[in-house]
Parts: sequence; structure tokens; C-alpha cells
Amino acid sequence: MSIEAEQGNDDYSRTKVPEEKTVHGLRIAGIIVGIGITLPVLFLGAEVTQSVGMSTAIWIFVGVCLVLSVLCGITAVIGNRTRLSTYMLLHFPFGKMGAKLINVIVGVTLLGWYAVTIEIFGTSLNDAFTQLLGWNFPAWISILIGSALMTLTALYGIKAMEKLSNISVPLLLIFMVFVLFTSLGGSEWDVIIAFEGSGGIGIREAISAVVGMAILTPVLMPDYSRFARTDKDSLLAVLGLAIGFPIVLLAGGIPSLTTGEIDIMKIMIGLSLTLPALLILIFSTWTTNSANLYSTVLTFSTIFTKQGNWRIGLVASAIGTILAIAGVTGYFIDFLNISSIFIPPVSAIFIADFFFVKKQNYDLKDFDSLPNFDLAAGISWIVACIVAYLGAYDYMTLTTISFFDSFLVAFILYLILKKIIK
Repeated sequence: MSIEAEQGNDDYSRTKVPEEKTVHGLRIAGIIVGIGITLPVLFLGAEVTQSVGMSTAIWIFVGVCLVLSVLCGITAVIGNRTRLSTYMLLHFPFGKMGAKLINVIVGVTLLGWYAVTIEIFGTSLNDAFTQLLGWNFPAWISILIGSALMTLTALYGIKAMEKLSNISVPLLLIFMVFVLFTSLGGSEWDVIIAFEGSGGIGIREAISAVVGMAILTPVLMPDYSRFARTDKDSLLAVLGLAIGFPIVLLAGGIPSLTTGEIDIMKIMIGLSLTLPALLILIFSTWTTNSANLYSTVLTFSTIFTKQGNWRIGLVASAIGTILAIAGVTGYFIDFLNISSIFIPPVSAIFIADFFFVKKQNYDLKDFDSLPNFDLAAGISWIVACIVAYLGAYDYMTLTTISFFDSFLVAFILYLILKKIIK
């Protein structure tokens, strides 16, 4: 297949994005916000708020998203300046085979998100139809129909997601704000703020869960920012995380306190918003899971290089759908905590490599000469994951937050080892 044909089919997953295909940063920010307005994020907002209380939850939501936005800004600039996808960028610090290993981990994580989202979609859709029409049908039917629509959108690439986001995101943001005001209408703000939480999960675990929810965003940001026109546009795209995600988390958390529910559809039913909730359910899940599958396809396309993106997408969608029907959501919080251990060192290493080791010189002409494995990157990633694990389970900690521990260890150790290992 020619490069031109390949580019037309896979959104330049293995080549640079040409200048004429770039767009304004706010259009990319819309996609990022659309990714955040999804059922698992609303569910997490409710779970954390119910557990740690309103005031603590606000600090966690805003603080984590701001920190991750700083990282997103850095990786967004890398994507913009190289015009390469995350999965091509990872080859430079980790080596050809090392990048494939990291891509497997990232791909499996994305597939987990796809499965969790589609399962919550099926369950919530049943709740809505039962409330509105008295229908009660198996959740797997909703899962199959939803998965088919999301798969088609993802396989048409970022342009299809952009068109969907242009319609859905403004409406969804308005609805999120409306839900917040509705849930506060019959409640005193000082009473909500004073809610201390049930202690179902601790503050450290809550932070890890919120980090796990958004930690893939800095790693995957180049997939989107490579389509930005300038560095400024790539930084504008980060507003989708910095502003959009805390709003969505609060839109799940505050109504949960006024209704006593965690399930988003039951919350909306309690607020007499069943029909609008059904619309947000369809649009938000469609946008987000299309993005999840799109990134999954980009990931595995660098591993299964002889397979077309359509085939990879169909297989990934089928696996995710099977996991959803099997009930993967029962392991959601555990899944987020695991993500907060394995993913942060990845962004730390390729930030350190791009700016301090390769001096912003990632050239595809050097691709064939890259090693299979980079020892410095491999050692740094493994050590950082061990440190994060020890911190997450209270064996030892450097900064009290395992995310910071793993990022700092990976960043510093990688730079040291690159000086030692030639």
C-alpha cells in the first residue's frame, strides 16, 4: 500500500500529519471534553464524593486535573512539534520492541476503558427504558448495539469524532451545568460542603483512582495535538482536561449527595431528568468510547503492522464487548489504581527523552537505526512501577502520592542512566 493510501485510511498513525490537515486547538479541546463526559467518569465522581466528602473531593478533582494538565501541555507540544502519534513517539525512548511492550499495556488499558464504558452504558440504558416505557430487556442487547455504533465512528477516525463532538459536547456541557443547578436547587450549599463522606475509600486511594481515570490523557495527547496548527493550539486543546474533567466529576459527585445514589441513571431519575439523561447517556458514551477505540487501534497498529486498521478495530471492539457482557465493571476501582501505577512512568520517560536527551530531534529517518530495547528506559520504567506499587499499598512513599513518586523516579533515573549507559 502506498503512503498516501495508508494515510487516508489510518489517520497518519505511522507517518507525520501534514500541515494542511491541522485544525484549531479549541476543536481538539472539544474532543477532549467529549472524552471526559462519560458514564465511568460520572460514576467515579459520585463514588469519590460519597467516600471522602464534598470539600475534599473538590480539591482532589481540581488538583489532579491541573497537575495532569501541566503534563498534557508538555506532551501536547511534543505531539505538535513532531506531528507523530504517541505510539510512534514511544519508539524513540523505549526502542522498537520496548515500544511494542508499552503499547500492549496502553492498548489493554484502553480496551479496559472501552469495556467498562460499554457495560455501564448497557445497564444505564436499561434503567432509562424501564423508567420511561416499562421495558426490561437484557443489558447485552444494549451493549451490542452501542458497541456497533461506536466502532463505526472510531474506524472513520478523528474527523468523525470531531463532527460528533461538535454536536454533542456543547449540549452535554450545558446539561452538566443544568444538572448541577438542579441538584443544588433544594439543598443548602453549606450542607453539601459539610458532608464528610462515608470513608468507603481513603483519600490516597481516591487520588489514585482519579489519577488512573485521566492518566492516559498526557500519554495519548500527541494523538490529538499532532493535528494542532501551532504550539498555542496544542496548549488550548489541554483546556478540555483542565476545565472540562473537574466539571464532569462534580456533575457526578454533587447530585449523588442530594439523591443518595451513585449510579448515574438512578441519580437522574431521582432528579426527574430521565429523558435528558438518556440523551446524555447516548451522546457521551458514543463520543468517549469512539475515542477509546480509536486510540486502541492506533496502539495496536504499531504492533500488528501487517493488519489493516479496520481489522484491528473490529477485533478490539469484539474483545471489549465480550468483557463488558462478562461484567468487567466490578473491577473498576482496581483497574484505575493499576493504571495509576503502570502509566505515569511512560509519560515521564518520553518527556525526559524528547527535551533533554534527543533535544527535540525525533526524525523518522532514524527510525530503522533505533535499538530493539533501550536499557535505560526499561530499567527506569520497572523501578518507577515498583515504587508506585509500594506507595499505593502503603509500604513506602516519597511524596505520599504514588503518582508523583513514579513520575519523579522514572524522570530522574532515566536521565541518570542515559548518562551512564551508552
